[in-house]
Parts: sequence; structure tokens; C-alpha cells
Amino acid sequence: MSSQGNLKSVLAKLEVARYLYDSSLLFSCMQSLQIDRHELGHDHPLLYRELQGICTLCPSKDVCAQDTTQQSTQALPETWQKYCPNASTLNVIGAVQNCGRAAQYFKTPRGVIAS
Repeated sequence: MSSQGNLKSVLAKLEVARYLYDSSLLFSCMQSLQIDRHELGHDHPLLYRELQGICTLCPSKDVCAQDTTQQSTQALPETWQKYCPNASTLNVIGAVQNCGRAAQYFKTPRGVIAS
């Protein structure tokens, strides 16, 4: 095997291994759900860090990696909600960020009725 072939093999292994210890899969899911991660990080930094921590410790990374790489920027398959510990939270965030009416109520303090 050529040295270029060896290099490609090593780089492919590093790319696969990278998702094991970071939250890049979370970012892929957020992109598929049309969640602005920068807005979430700015508006709700503790929630953002919690999502990252849960993703980093998730035992289903192999399945998630297959789903996110197959779908890229397309919609995630429905099965992702069965194994992802962040699924419920991500669905709510996606609904709030992508629905103006929901966002209005989410950002309004309790007891205050928005007009």
C-alpha cells in the first residue's frame, strides 16, 4: 500500500474516532433540526453545555454517527429519537426557534401575557 493510502486510512480512523469524545454529532443533529446553535449558546448557555455533556457521554454514538453521516443536512430518520438522550430537548428547541409564536411564549417571563 502506498504512503498516500496509509495516510488516508489513518485520517479516516481519526475522523471516526473524533466523534467518540466531542459533541460534533450534536451539532449535526442541530443542523438537521434547523437549530441555531450560536443563538442557543448565547440565550441559554447552561442548557447548551448540558446538551453537549449528554452527547459526549452518550452510549449510542455509533448509531448516531451512521444516521447523521447518511443524512448530512437532510432530516434525521425517525429512529434517532429512540436512542438519543437529547431528543426531547432538541425537538422542543427546534420548535421554539422555528416557530415565532412558540418563541414569543418561551422568551416571555412567567405571569406576563404577551400582546
